[in-house]
Amino acid sequence: MIRKKKIEFGDFQTPVDLADDISHFIKTTFPDPVIIIEPTCGLGSFVESCCFLWGADCTYHGFDINPLYIERCNASFKDYNNCHFEAADFFQKDWKAFFQIHKKTKILVVGNPPWVTNAAIGVLNGSNLPQKTNFQGLRGLAAKTGKANFDIAEWMLIKLLESLQNTSSCLAMLCKTATARKALKHAWTNQWDVFNSSLHLIDAKKHFDAAVDACLLMTFVSKNRKSNDATIYQDLSYDKSICRFGLHGNELIANIDNYKKYHFVEGLSYYTWRSGVKHDSAQVMELTQKDDFMVNGFDEVVDIEDDYIFPLLKSSDVGNKRLTPRKFVIVTQRNMGDNTFDIQRNSPKTWAYLRKYSEILDNRKSIIYKKRPRFSVFGVGSYSFTPWKVVISGLYKNISFSAVGSIAGKPIIVDDTCYFIPCWSEDEAVFITGLLNSEPCINFMKSLVFFDAKRPITIDVLKRVDIKKLAEANELTETALQYLPYAQSSMTPQQILVFERKTEYRTSR
Repeated sequence: MIRKKKIEFGDFQTPVDLADDISHFIKTTFPDPVIIIEPTCGLGSFVESCCFLWGADCTYHGFDINPLYIERCNASFKDYNNCHFEAADFFQKDWKAFFQIHKKTKILVVGNPPWVTNAAIGVLNGSNLPQKTNFQGLRGLAAKTGKANFDIAEWMLIKLLESLQNTSSCLAMLCKTATARKALKHAWTNQWDVFNSSLHLIDAKKHFDAAVDACLLMTFVSKNRKSNDATIYQDLSYDKSICRFGLHGNELIANIDNYKKYHFVEGLSYYTWRSGVKHDSAQVMELTQKDDFMVNGFDEVVDIEDDYIFPLLKSSDVGNKRLTPRKFVIVTQRNMGDNTFDIQRNSPKTWAYLRKYSEILDNRKSIIYKKRPRFSVFGVGSYSFTPWKVVISGLYKNISFSAVGSIAGKPIIVDDTCYFIPCWSEDEAVFITGLLNSEPCINFMKSLVFFDAKRPITIDVLKRVDIKKLAEANELTETALQYLPYAQSSMTPQQILVFERKTEYRTSR
């Protein structure tokens, strides 16, 4: 129960030495605050450090949902008339009203909000959550699946930055680097007054025993001052910069300087990138060949027809260039929505196998299986069964594309953490793979990708790569035009029009 509460409330106290280092660093860039606030103060590590540095020159406020912590803070700071602690629910407090009272003074907001996601709290049946709204503005499937998951700290940082508008203030918060980026993106997208933003990396393993990429987010608020970029530094200083990221259009760019160098690669996708097959039941749906038998994840021999069995490459295979499949997967449909009862008629042993494990398959938690035919899979279409594919893993930090074909007349299937372009010939797949592995393409993608993300490579990144521009850069336009018409079947009418105009212009010179 104690551990559950620690997770729900993100209750991991900031070490005193780290709080001291951060406070000293803040003072070098924001030397004269008048009021200092720690919104989720816990035992008051930051209030204590700041009080030591600024003393009676400031007024200090600490808030926490845990009344026992507030009681201990009041006891520890009883001799300091300028220190005020209050038990308060962050999600219920009117932060905008609080900051507006002090808007004519310099405000420092410092702290360490919870490092936990809304999904994790939901699993624990916890209540330490903001009122549920789609504050990220997601639509459709993204609002129902993983993209709707967010760090509680992300919501808190956004709320604080929004509430600090029209003040003169500095926000300095410990958080995951991904959380810092998302909060800044939200502020930049909404054109809030934030400027001079920076991320200063810290050793989360050393300080919190947490295997995550973490930082001190520093940003400033002042009326009519805006900038849409931030610099990442190696430590709590401005001495060792790593790179600069920022907003370009509506998207974050991981490395602005490299993006400017390689952005000529950006344009039309021509091909439609696809994700692999999703089934959410590896023990049932994935098979391994042992001697002359197929076995499932329960190490049980599986005797079913060959009709629905396909060779499988998982993300770890693709990411490590193991391109000879070691596993097989049962794919129950050729297109999403296909009537799976056809299996009962065409492959009775396969149907019997699926029914044997129906309790597992029928209780898959993802919403994508709701109201779909029984034993459905997700991410299938005619594109899944083309004889060749250009594939990449979405999970690995090394950006590398591979061409994969078929085995014994059966196309290789990839799992849902991989992405691919369907191709109709080996020549096409090898040619496209070569273009995508070229130096301009790899460096362009690196300029877009945040490698600390759970899934660094996404379809949103891949579809920004213009195959035709890559061919032009490598003086291979004539070869590219042999294959690009095949991609038109999956292009929008507007894309086809642009494609045809570009082709006509190129050939008429």
